[in-house]
Amino acid sequence: MTFADIKNNDILYNQLITEIRCMVCQNQNIAESEAPLAIDLRNKVREMIDEGKDKDYIKKYLSERYSDFILYDPPFSPRNLILWIGPFLFLIIISFYFFRKSLKR
Repeated sequence: MTFADIKNNDILYNQLITEIRCMVCQNQNIAESEAPLAIDLRNKVREMIDEGKDKDYIKKYLSERYSDFILYDPPFSPRNLILWIGPFLFLIIISFYFFRKSLKR
């Protein structure tokens, strides 16, 4: 392993541990948390990076075991469709309501 590989692995590690939510602590990533689970997850992420696993594989591995909640940026899927589309639907419905209300005046 070259110095560049080690540097790239460290960059990837630091990115990942800030993108993964601690399942024990309220709104903390595993980089900030000192909970035993966060420490175990940091060690697992380091281990998988050292094995040559990429970012997508590691995120998929963790989300399969802990659900998409473990990711601060969950992937778009049918299970969380309402979370992605809901705010836009709400804006459309509210806009339509106020538009109709203004026409009645």
